[in-house]
Amino acid sequence: MAPLSPDHTINNEFHAHASDICAKLVTVNRGRREAVVLKLNKPATIGRNPQRCDYVVAGTFVSGIHCTLSAVRSPNGGVIVSCQDLSRNGILLNGHRICKTVVILMHGDIVEIPDSRTFTCVHVWRDRADKIELFDPTPPQQPSHKAKTVNIGKYLVTNQKLGSGSFATVHLALDTSHTARHQVACKTIRTKKGCDVGQIFKEINILNGLKHPNINRIYDTEQDDQFIFIFLQLCTGGDLFTYITAYSDKGTHLCEAEAKFLFFQILVGLEHLHSKMISHRDLKPENILLHAPGPYPRIVIADFGLARPRAYQETFNVCGTVSYLPPEGILALDQEHLKYVGMPSDCWSAGVILYIMLSGSHPFDNDSTFDSSSNWLSHIHASHLSQVSKNYHRDEARLKAKIIAGEMEFQPHPWNRLPDAKNLVGSLLIHNYQLRATVYDAIRSCWINSERDKLLITYRNQVLGRC
Repeated sequence: MAPLSPDHTINNEFHAHASDICAKLVTVNRGRREAVVLKLNKPATIGRNPQRCDYVVAGTFVSGIHCTLSAVRSPNGGVIVSCQDLSRNGILLNGHRICKTVVILMHGDIVEIPDSRTFTCVHVWRDRADKIELFDPTPPQQPSHKAKTVNIGKYLVTNQKLGSGSFATVHLALDTSHTARHQVACKTIRTKKGCDVGQIFKEINILNGLKHPNINRIYDTEQDDQFIFIFLQLCTGGDLFTYITAYSDKGTHLCEAEAKFLFFQILVGLEHLHSKMISHRDLKPENILLHAPGPYPRIVIADFGLARPRAYQETFNVCGTVSYLPPEGILALDQEHLKYVGMPSDCWSAGVILYIMLSGSHPFDNDSTFDSSSNWLSHIHASHLSQVSKNYHRDEARLKAKIIAGEMEFQPHPWNRLPDAKNLVGSLLIHNYQLRATVYDAIRSCWINSERDKLLITYRNQVLGRC
């Protein structure tokens, strides 16, 4: 192969802006420093086949396409860099063999193609320079790339943050009991005063009873004086919200076929939950993870902190995110004597998600203040990142009122060309929860049934074939 010039991009973009580059895999070829450069949502391939690979390497044990490298935005605003092995002989990550799986690459990790080339992963992403919270330092501190670890039971928890919320953070961890050092996600919850430990263990017990390819799998738990650690299945593709937003940034949205496949998986996961009389109660794109980067991904429903068993029973305890709450949930927020049921609430949330995937906008937030899909998603995305959005709180009362009144809007584009999808959304967003479509109704809808055979084949290949 013709050697790459030092640090130029694999797509021959010799003048790439540094701000576009997330990471580099640096190697030395015949004394010359070369780099496979990664940008957001632009995967790169390494292998022996010059027609199919961005970076070509020779070697007896190198496959035509040996591995794929990806960089996607993480829920906390950073970047997740991953490597998927597609070869016959695997790769070595820091000396440990990885076969037929996807791993996250941290800054300084060493990736070796057997009998060929060794690469060092260098993270070059720089997080935003603006302050996110009131008490952030000025100027904001840049995150350190230096790897730090702590031993928790048989796990080595790293400082690679995968996500964070009000009550927990998620870090990359390694299961050291396996020779291959199996990567997992570690959800860390601080058990400070006022923390509902019983609620945390309810989440653990619910997850322990769920074994399904579209539901986040729990491996183990540990506890010390300050924290509860939940070790979960690792997902390397970010979340569905970020995936949708990536399309919005390009001025477009998911195509119908991909949205249908993703929604089919959501329904299959919900069907499993509801068959066990469990409601999620906080279903939203941020809580739906992509198992690995790439188109038509396998999705995994995650974050069961608000889940409820015996979900057929009414409850006074309203929880979830206002944008995805049904009218009966919104009403119960302000009227303590009102109750609502978890399973119909999940179906409402699913309907909102489907509307967003197909249109790029919210069914109850199409006002002129957000005159395009991109504007609405950017608004919500800013709220998600800053956690406290003045605009969002100012408009929250208006949004609640529109949900209660059932003022849903179907814009001519794209809904005029999607009549079956529109009917499905409408049936999931019926105001009266007793008349609302169930997950069983949705999975047998005309929109799903019209391509059920194709969906099942893709599901078998993309989901069951990669479990």
